[in-house]
Amino acid sequence: MSKLSLNKAAAYAGKAKADILKALNSNDPLKKLSGEKNLKGHWEIDESELDRLFGKKEAEPVQTSSENGLATPKISIPSSALEVEVKMLREQIDATNLEREREREQLEKQIEGLRDNFESQGKDHRQALAVLTDQRPEKRGWFTFGRKAG
Repeated sequence: MSKLSLNKAAAYAGKAKADILKALNSNDPLKKLSGEKNLKGHWEIDESELDRLFGKKEAEPVQTSSENGLATPKISIPSSALEVEVKMLREQIDATNLEREREREQLEKQIEGLRDNFESQGKDHRQALAVLTDQRPEKRGWFTFGRKAG
């Protein structure tokens, strides 16, 4: 495999140059990227080292360009952590929406029950008022003040 400069290695791996430098200077053997500096002091990193640490890119089927008819391979990057996180968040949103819908249905049933209860209590109240009689004392007019009822 060919050796790549720091810029080309970053592009090849789909990482930032800072990430590549961090891996080159790492003391952790699982995160250490092997590379060497040339006579000018520039890093040279083997493609196989990038594949080992960051995973190998899978080639997609060859597609032809409509402009010049030449075949141009496209490279597919495996699902990233962000894609996995987005998928998990969408699943959480769906679960939350289902839970809210269930709660909404329960609350609608509870509101309907309270309305029925309120209406039945209103009917009972009106019936009780209809049964009551006027318990106030008989009114006396002005002219009947001194007389005794006979």
